[in-house]
Amino acid sequence: MAYDDEEQLEAIRAWWQRYGRTVLVTVGVALAVVIGWQQWGAWQDRQVAAAASDYAAILASLNDGDRDAAANRLELLRESHASSPYAAMATLAVATAEFSGDETSEAAESLGWIPANQPQSPLAVVARLRQAEALSEAGDDQAALTALEPPPEGPLRPRYLELQGDLEAALGNTDAAIDAYRQALEETGGQRRSLLEIKLLDLGGAPAS
Repeated sequence: MAYDDEEQLEAIRAWWQRYGRTVLVTVGVALAVVIGWQQWGAWQDRQVAAAASDYAAILASLNDGDRDAAANRLELLRESHASSPYAAMATLAVATAEFSGDETSEAAESLGWIPANQPQSPLAVVARLRQAEALSEAGDDQAALTALEPPPEGPLRPRYLELQGDLEAALGNTDAAIDAYRQALEETGGQRRSLLEIKLLDLGGAPAS
């Protein structure tokens, strides 16, 4: 049996009295989520843009030869956007300039920030290798060895092992150097193999059969 207009209106009133508050709350929560998500996305976009701007300014300072300005801007970038990939990329750029300027201790300190603050970043593996090189150039081979531990998996592993061999050899640890070179040789191809074989022979070792 069909409702007339009055019966339909009464049914709607009854339904609204029973469920209206729940509907309003649900709609309100949904709107808040949507608005909050949009605001969060906008905030993230602003953060990325700000970090990118700082990174560009750092590169410009380095191109102008102003390492002090670059270092100051890098400090601000790290403070404001510590988890941003721009902070890691800018650190590598500044450290490269420091290394080129024979500021090897400063370069090592700069590079240590990346694995300490962004250990999961792909750049952390690069930074540890570069840090070890900088520490070695600064005359601290033992600290350089520490920076290499543990050697990572992946394409840079042979370079880690080779540098480990170089450092062990410099410290007079011949057996450890030979072992590192042999491990590197097992994972290295191309012309680098010849260099590793020469390093092994210089230490009285030979490639593992």
